[in-house]
Amino acid sequence: MVGDQIARNIKFFRMQKGWTQQMLADQLLVSRSVIGKWENNLTTPDIHLLVKLTNMFNISLDDLVGSQTFEHEILSDVRLKYSSDPEGFDDEVSQVVEYIMKSPLLKEELFRMQSLTIRKQQSLQTIFKAIIDQYEQL
Repeated sequence: MVGDQIARNIKFFRMQKGWTQQMLADQLLVSRSVIGKWENNLTTPDIHLLVKLTNMFNISLDDLVGSQTFEHEILSDVRLKYSSDPEGFDDEVSQVVEYIMKSPLLKEELFRMQSLTIRKQQSLQTIFKAIIDQYEQL
């Protein structure tokens, strides 16, 4: 159980940094396949590498190996702040937040988009919807 959470957290924090498995491996002086094994819960890093990971990710050891995944904690915080209907909120927002966290480029562009005027944001949303509609028909 804890190993699975460590695996998810390593992948989550790596992706938060926008790093590939190879980039993380190079910094830790291990092979890319080692990172893949950690993220797939086939093996677990030793304590020395766990400490290196926490320093690289700028998190505590508890955040990395804690009883809940960091993603779960973020979603709980968001739920508390924005939700009046926790059941409906969980499914949709969890999926959106997870997708954004796994897509660093999209996250970056969404931050850029929020700095635009409302009218420009609405225009981009309309264009985005049209593009997705077209791709779904392919």
